[in-house]
Amino acid sequence: MSYKNPYGVMSFNEFKEKNYAFIDKTRFIKTLEELDSPYPILLRPRRFGKSTFIIMLQYFYDLSYRDLYKSIFEHTAIYEENLKTHNTYHVLTLDFSGISATTYDQIPKAFCQKIKAGINNFMGRYPDFIFEKINQDEDPAQYILDFFMSYRAYSSGRKNLYIMIDEYDNFANNILNSNRSLFKEIAQADSFVKGFYAQIKDATKDLVAKTFITGVSSISLDSLISGFNIAENIITYSEFNEYAGFTELELRELVTKLLNLEELNIDLDLLIAKMKFAYNGYSFSEDASEKLFNSSMCLNFIKKIQKAKILLDADQVIDPACSYDKTKLHDLLIHTDRESLEMIQDVYLNSGKFYISDLAESININQIESYDYRTAVSILYYLGYLTIEQAKSSVGGCPNKVIHKIFRQCFYTYFIAPEDLTESKRLNVDCFIKGSSDLSMFIDSCESYLGSRLNNQHLRSMIEPYLVGIIKTKLENYGDSLPMMSMLYKYQRKVNDLLIYAFILKQRINTIF
Repeated sequence: MSYKNPYGVMSFNEFKEKNYAFIDKTRFIKTLEELDSPYPILLRPRRFGKSTFIIMLQYFYDLSYRDLYKSIFEHTAIYEENLKTHNTYHVLTLDFSGISATTYDQIPKAFCQKIKAGINNFMGRYPDFIFEKINQDEDPAQYILDFFMSYRAYSSGRKNLYIMIDEYDNFANNILNSNRSLFKEIAQADSFVKGFYAQIKDATKDLVAKTFITGVSSISLDSLISGFNIAENIITYSEFNEYAGFTELELRELVTKLLNLEELNIDLDLLIAKMKFAYNGYSFSEDASEKLFNSSMCLNFIKKIQKAKILLDADQVIDPACSYDKTKLHDLLIHTDRESLEMIQDVYLNSGKFYISDLAESININQIESYDYRTAVSILYYLGYLTIEQAKSSVGGCPNKVIHKIFRQCFYTYFIAPEDLTESKRLNVDCFIKGSSDLSMFIDSCESYLGSRLNNQHLRSMIEPYLVGIIKTKLENYGDSLPMMSMLYKYQRKVNDLLIYAFILKQRINTIF
């Protein structure tokens, strides 16, 4: 049977309906049910499959999909469990991604539009449910309260509502990276967001039976949803390590469904090895037995192979949805103390390990002005730039080659001033364009550029990857970087040695005299 590549597909029902390749994660539905808390929060980096999981939960639990249960879940792990809870709840699903408002007055209205979209979807599944907004203002807390009042009459007072919130922190993280003061405004004790979650908490007394919340970072947990303080953060629970992303066994299964390896003359073990180097290495619990592949990165790479019909180098194929965006690290870079930032830089670029006693789970921006080392490392973990060291109480290092490259680009581009990318500040790359092995002019231009940017204080803790990273990032920002980068990699060792020798020797001479 020929399967379609599910890259970018989130709607769970389409996997069977449209014959997309499918990795069965339904067993985690039972794991969720066995939790002591009915209000879990499960965080993962971007593009790991969180939204697909939420849609799967909706199809499993919502009453309106009862007639589809067999056709959707037959031959899955959860179907064999025969849980009696399937399709027994009214499900309200809210997605807070894509809010683009930029002022405090606009954000509550945009937030309400997301609530309205979820309620409209609910009404589409339950035509007999009548919801007439009682208050015409656009206050999120009042909006969800009005819904609860209508639902109370609809459900005859039964506690039968399951609320699923996807990307709870997406809009807040975007604001944090662009306007920290605005983030602080929406994170105040009396903010509309906290009021919204406080209403959900109050409704758990008689209406809301369960909630499930996904997001990326814990920065917003204490800052935004402290009004829902009964929620349980289960990010590091080992039983959920594999709920999103692919294990190696799952990836092998997926590859054989999507690629005719014999026809393409591709060895499966070699393909998996390349993908492991580029996309693997994630662990979300020190007790986890498996490391995970980023699902979106893998599906994008397989899609590229399907089109090219040859085996590609995985570390050179970066999923556009996961690729470099320095704004994701902007807040971290400008609000981490300099000593911690330099320590992170040195350890990260040397592929070392980060050791902290535990992750910072409560990061309230209104209570801290800057990030210390532990908090900064925790944020890097939540964003997917670091992974947990298995069998050790620590955050480990960078999970894979692609993430290392993205981090380096984000980190150095932040420190490269815009004027450094102008024509007058360009490096001499004639040797790369002409394919010449004489790198002297290039080395001279690198030495001159670094000399104008770095001083003796930098050199005290300077490491080779820092110098080379600046040069690589500068080249990657040129539009014609491909031939230059291929030549740079060809002469990598020679460039490194000459660059480090020429620059540091000159700086030491200047210091002496």
